Amino acid sequence: MTKNAPKKTVSNEDIRKLVIARLRTISSDSRISIDSDGEFTKEELIKRVKQNDKIGKKIVAIQLQYLRSLKEGMFYNDRTYAKGLLKLN
Repeated sequence: MTKNAPKKTVSNEDIRKLVIARLRTISSDSRISIDSDGEFTKEELIKRVKQNDKIGKKIVAIQLQYLRSLKEGMFYNDRTYAKGLLKLN
């Protein structure tokens, strides 16, 4: 019988770094609409995530939800799941 390895925790800073790395993959000329909070450039979103303000926290939450859904196979079962969370213009 083998013991399960203890779960590692990920710091908020590490999560923000992951989100920033994902944001950097977006085209520089894209603008992203977030609910009724407005439109943002990639660089504005990166700045907001670094500042950990309301918009930054919202982007982190959206990205984490996306990654969890991807892990669970949600997008293979329902391609419309994330519709409306982020709109690329």
